[in-house]
Amino acid sequence: MNPSTRRHITRLLAAAAASAALGGAHAADAWPSRPITLVVNGGAGSLPDIFARPLGDRRSAALGQPVVVDNKPGAGGMVAMQQVKNAPKDGHTLAVATNAHLVWNPYVFPKLTYDPATDLVPVSPISVIPMALVVNPKLAAQSVAELFALAKKEPGKLNYASSGNGSPPHVLFEMLREQAGANIVHVPFKTGTDALTSVVAGDTQIYLAGTSLVEPMVKDGRLRVLAVSPKVPAAAFAGAPTLESQGFDGYESAVWLGLVATAGTPPAVVQRLNDEVGKALKDPAMRQAMLAHGALPYHASPAAFTQRIAAERATWGPAIRRLGIQPN
Repeated sequence: MNPSTRRHITRLLAAAAASAALGGAHAADAWPSRPITLVVNGGAGSLPDIFARPLGDRRSAALGQPVVVDNKPGAGGMVAMQQVKNAPKDGHTLAVATNAHLVWNPYVFPKLTYDPATDLVPVSPISVIPMALVVNPKLAAQSVAELFALAKKEPGKLNYASSGNGSPPHVLFEMLREQAGANIVHVPFKTGTDALTSVVAGDTQIYLAGTSLVEPMVKDGRLRVLAVSPKVPAAAFAGAPTLESQGFDGYESAVWLGLVATAGTPPAVVQRLNDEVGKALKDPAMRQAMLAHGALPYHASPAAFTQRIAAERATWGPAIRRLGIQPN
């Protein structure tokens, strides 16, 4: 290739890069051009829903378009994630996802209908969700030690609820059960709200769930909290020991919520979305509401969020395979 041709190609590549950057900037300037759909894998009142609605409400006015929450529970998040996967690549369809959807599901579901690494683009984390180990107050266990002593005394008699196979309550309680060496039966439900209702009613006895979900029932005595992880400032959990202090490992920052878009969404739009999440998390009222429920605001760049997801896949994949987590 002669020097003249090489210079010509170099100019063409530079022009193409500049055009792409300009196009991305124009895409971000034009976004949003219609209402934004925020898909939530959970029913109204579920843990993701609790955070999706105030996030959407706080950005609607700033964006000049409504943010509409679309609840799509079930199938381990496949319904919700596939909706985003199949959406136009323009940032108008987003999903609130947990690490279950972005990290764990490929190791749980042999026929996963989406690939979190290629079909979705990480936008921003939203919150670290502290977990609370709670029981129905009629259960004769006042501590974690008493719970597992009871389970070992009567193997297979106790049961625990979850929001579905492969969900954070399922995977994390299996870790807990394995470390304790106890035989406790898993009862999966379609949503976290359904699981919560079952424990309050006494149909199941145990639930390891986000503090924000169980807090009202802990406050009014319908649930007893045995431990949390990590330590949270919410008054309902004051004095509760951490799981780590009880000899259990792997629960600090184990569950988080984040925002994802359709793969192929212009990077400038992804960055704009990330900026908007950052602004929402700086809102004093939203921060206070999150902290009051025990949730910890968490913001990072799209690149940092992507790196965390990749690192967790490498860590959690072997653990989930060892636990034998299955979709049914």
